Amino acid sequence: MSESLKERVREKILRQRGEDGGRPLGDAEGDDPRFIDLGHDLALLDLAGEDDAVVQQLAAKYWVP
Repeated sequence: MSESLKERVREKILRQRGEDGGRPLGDAEGDDPRFIDLGHDLALLDLAGEDDAVVQQLAAKYWVP
C-alpha cells in the first residue's frame, strides 16, 4: 500500500457515496443525513494534514486499514 492513509480514507468515502446512490454530494435530496455526513467528512479530510488525528478518526469510522 503506497497510498497514504488520508488518500485511502478519501477513496473509501467516495466509494461509499457511490454505493449509496452515486449522486454528487450537492445533489442529495433534501437534507439526507447520510449525504450530509459524507460531505462533512470529506470537508474535514480536506482540511486535515496527513498526520492529523482527524484522519485516524475517519479511518476508524469507515474501517480503512
